[in-house]
Amino acid sequence: MLSRNLKIALISAIILLPTLLVFLFYALYFGQSLFTFWHQSFAANGVAQIEHASQMDAMYGDCRHYITYGPNNVSIWNSVAYFDGRYELTMQVPVLISSSTRGRMTGQPRFYLGEISVVSVDPGGQVSATFSREFVFGPAQWKQVVDAEGDFGAIKFKLNTGPPVKDFEAYAKASH
Repeated sequence: MLSRNLKIALISAIILLPTLLVFLFYALYFGQSLFTFWHQSFAANGVAQIEHASQMDAMYGDCRHYITYGPNNVSIWNSVAYFDGRYELTMQVPVLISSSTRGRMTGQPRFYLGEISVVSVDPGGQVSATFSREFVFGPAQWKQVVDAEGDFGAIKFKLNTGPPVKDFEAYAKASH
């Protein structure tokens, strides 16, 4: 007669095996590792754990999040917001991802604010943009922008309030 612990272990294995097989199939079929799957899932679920990303989400209607990989395969959190018909704001920060729902920043964020002057859409539908100004800043300046309720003038960057750049929405839609 099987011991109670052995029965529990066998039942657990029978229940968990199909789930493990699904993940393995996914990884093999789509060429992705469980590691990558966790990382992109964290990008979708981890906004609340990355304070600056959460602030960007609250401030901008079109804000997207994803993970890229830097030197030595360091995971980089990216938040990108499109606003005012001509601006792209990107925040990047190294993160340590523990699971699809848990992670933390391991460095200081950098912010990249770009003003788009021209968007080109070729006959094949490829979209590209030309930037007229770019401004790079850190978390101290970002705090000033947040405290000023999104006014970049607080860090000496005056936003262009002219009409939106033609095809800006197509650029934002095609990005990431």
